[in-house]
Amino acid sequence: MADIITHEDLLITLQRSANPNLRLNIEILDSKQRIIGTLNCGLQSGSMSINGESDVRRTATFTIQPTLKEKIKITYNSLLWLNKDMRISVGLYNFRTKQYKYYPLGYYVYTDTSGTYDATTDSITINCADFMKKLDGTKNGQLGGLAIQFPSYKKDEESGKVEDKFIIRNAIIRILEDLAHITNYRIDDIGDINAMPDYNESWEEYRQANESWNTIPFDQEFSSGCSILSMLTTFRDLYPNYEMFFDIDSNAFICQMKPSCYEDDIFLDNGFLQRALLSESTSVDMISVRNICEIWGQAINVNYYDHRDTCTYEDNIYTASIEGYEEGYCNRDCIGLKIPKNNQANPMININKFGAIEIYSESNNKPIDADVLKANKIYAFKIIKEHVNDQDIVKAYFLGEKIVHAINVLSNGKKSGQFIILDDDSKNSNLEENTEESDSPDSNTNENVEKKYELYSKEYFQKIYSCDHVDITIIPDSPFTVEKLGEILEVKTGSEYDTISSNDIAISTARWENWKNSRLTDSITITTALLPFLDVNKKVSYKRSDSDQIHQYIISSISHDFAGYTSTITMYRFYPLYETLLKDTGTHKVLSEYSHGALSKYTHGELTTIIGKKEDV
Repeated sequence: MADIITHEDLLITLQRSANPNLRLNIEILDSKQRIIGTLNCGLQSGSMSINGESDVRRTATFTIQPTLKEKIKITYNSLLWLNKDMRISVGLYNFRTKQYKYYPLGYYVYTDTSGTYDATTDSITINCADFMKKLDGTKNGQLGGLAIQFPSYKKDEESGKVEDKFIIRNAIIRILEDLAHITNYRIDDIGDINAMPDYNESWEEYRQANESWNTIPFDQEFSSGCSILSMLTTFRDLYPNYEMFFDIDSNAFICQMKPSCYEDDIFLDNGFLQRALLSESTSVDMISVRNICEIWGQAINVNYYDHRDTCTYEDNIYTASIEGYEEGYCNRDCIGLKIPKNNQANPMININKFGAIEIYSESNNKPIDADVLKANKIYAFKIIKEHVNDQDIVKAYFLGEKIVHAINVLSNGKKSGQFIILDDDSKNSNLEENTEESDSPDSNTNENVEKKYELYSKEYFQKIYSCDHVDITIIPDSPFTVEKLGEILEVKTGSEYDTISSNDIAISTARWENWKNSRLTDSITITTALLPFLDVNKKVSYKRSDSDQIHQYIISSISHDFAGYTSTITMYRFYPLYETLLKDTGTHKVLSEYSHGALSKYTHGELTTIIGKKEDV
């Protein structure tokens, strides 16, 4: 699919009234994707659907009139048969050049019906879909024989210690090559979002400190009869926000993070869409809109737990005695402790007098901040040993509470000016308008003291939801923020969420689920002249009929009606993130309007980098 639309493309698509005649070019492919024949046909009618949220991204139905009479019937020795594949393109006539210009529609296989032939009209109808149908059981793709296992790690037979972890990406490649016999693919890294260059400037350091960032977290087993696609999606969905599809141009199997489109150029602008526009339908899914997502993951399995609650805290060291833990710190040991007091910055733990070791955060590979560990809560810690400069360095990585728990909140980031009064045992509240921060009482004077929390601050959500791991997504212009709608919660538990093994993954998942609930629901559907070069995940600009402003949208699905020469496009509103606001507005203004919680994730240097030299911070 071309990423650049030419002036000729635009002129051809606007010839709708004068150019209803379409042609279909079908290249017939054998099992090795070699062209063994071509059918150039008149296209009587048909439709095609492209859905970016579906595993089978492209489906189509065509009614055609082939020009080669001897090849139109559906028999085992004809070009149109079950063991043949197709590469299809649609041709639009250019009245200026007196020629057809063809646009690729992708690679297809016959689906549940191979087609029907009408001798009266000398036409044939073909139902087809992209190559995912070869993997989901529709056209083969089922696992036969014995069950297949993918262990999460390999142990040394003599010592019993873990000596190798297995990579998610490698498991997908193995399935593609050994079971699906696919060698044309591009599989990106799948793993912790903090290890991805697009999301973390310190991704290299994070990967070095977190060896399991892209490994299979637990053993996977697939029984006879399951589909290859279900195996692939199992590994894909170990981390949120990934997609799989077949590329339209090369038919390569692609596995990648879903594009955010934040840096993408406009694919089609409002001026052209308005000229091609036939109708518009605006909708907001009132039932599905959510602005808070709460994730409950798996209970963290600890190897050793302080059942006697011996843990004490002195000189910033948590000291405990755990029965049965006798061989010293071993790599990847998981330890559970009930914490007696809130921690100071850079705390340490000392188990069974093995030595005090620092507690690090999994998310940034730095010692944890003050008050991350809360009194009377049970937390899990993973022991990591690294061999650096001929010596062993031992660290304890903080995994979170014994049950994985995180929430994501959609906010406009601004100070509410309201404070809610809560004590440790009650969620009843009284609101006070425009209360100064200096009026807030000192914390921790006694266990039942009433405290003031700024409404919709990070501390407020931590208290209300009894959750330490609160992630706030700041989109100032979204109509669905908690400040505009109040708190609309969705809780995710069980099923695939039981596989979430750390709070960092839970935060990423909550962020992704909340993204779907608060953006895909804000959509608009337009019908235009046929635009065969469109694809999903493209950014366009468009001015709704009830608005005076042009906004940006991301295409999520497309439906072509070839008989009516129209395209129906569903797209969701693109909202710039907080970082974009800093670039466009300037830091001084933003800092005065946004809460400390919204800005705290940025250092002074990072804020300076974001805005360049437009204003002094």
